[in-house]
Amino acid sequence: MPMVQAEGGEIHYTRKGGGSPLVMLLPQSSGPVGIEPFVGKLSEAFTVYRYDQYGTGRSAPLPTTGAMTMEARATEVVGLLDALDIEHAHLCCHSTGCGIGLAVVSVAPERVDGLTLVSPWEYADRQLTITQRLRIAAAEGLDPYHYACFNVGLLFPPAYRREHEAGFERMAAKAERAPQDAEQISHRLNAILSYDTRPLTPAVSCPTLVVSARDDQLMPAWHGRNIAERIPESRFIELEGGGHMIPETRGNELAAAIMAFLNT
Repeated sequence: MPMVQAEGGEIHYTRKGGGSPLVMLLPQSSGPVGIEPFVGKLSEAFTVYRYDQYGTGRSAPLPTTGAMTMEARATEVVGLLDALDIEHAHLCCHSTGCGIGLAVVSVAPERVDGLTLVSPWEYADRQLTITQRLRIAAAEGLDPYHYACFNVGLLFPPAYRREHEAGFERMAAKAERAPQDAEQISHRLNAILSYDTRPLTPAVSCPTLVVSARDDQLMPAWHGRNIAERIPESRFIELEGGGHMIPETRGNELAAAIMAFLNT
């Protein structure tokens, strides 16, 4: 169980593959398949690092709820790089991780060789605000089983849910034994709503790939398109489908696009 000591406490991480370092900045959500196939494909070209954020998994607890901000999470990433003696790395960011990745580039641009933003958000427009507030209300008002079902319906497209219906049902049943922490969910989602990427993106100078899915209900593709327009010389890919959880639903295709982009 590899652990490193950073300023905020111990961070648990895993490492897979060989090549230049690629750090995964991921949200808490997952489906029955997960992202192991996606990570496995990336590890053919990179040394892929995954880690538990403070307050999750086997890493140290959050010192304060303020540590959920994108800026605080960026400090956490830099601390991980320091502890692992990694001078600079590629960042592969998904969902919440996109805000963290942009915050890392903002405070420590010399540490980032390349940036991939998958299912990002630009700022809390009306669509995102309503959706995230619904998620907070659902976490507060629904029992664990139905909250899990609600979240799955928002994050994954219908065809994928149907294909993996038994797996999603097992996940929902398991959630009954580990009820959601509505207060923590509220803090986490409000951290997203309070973060505006627009002042940061024009200053991003590292190679940047932005990927969104046309059927993403949580962070619609216009967010990715707008971010790509603001980042000089970035590339934007809009997938026909895949929902919000592209690393799981379109993992092989996404990994191939990332490897092709970052290795050019």
